[in-house]
Amino acid sequence: MSEANDPRDADARALSQALREQERQVPVPDVSEALQQRLQAETRDSGVGYVVAQVLLVCALLAAGAWYFWR
Repeated sequence: MSEANDPRDADARALSQALREQERQVPVPDVSEALQQRLQAETRDSGVGYVVAQVLLVCALLAAGAWYFWR
């Protein structure tokens, strides 16, 4: 049997075509709303007040550690 007439090639082509058709039918999710929410959360967390609060908390933690070890 020659390679050009191999029925396995036809099966492989049919399977490949079926998979491509199935892939085209899968809906693409809309992520724009989730992306906007994520951007809003990151913008809120990058504000000056948030950064100052984080720095104060780290300084308080370091001060408590220093006080504990030198006491």
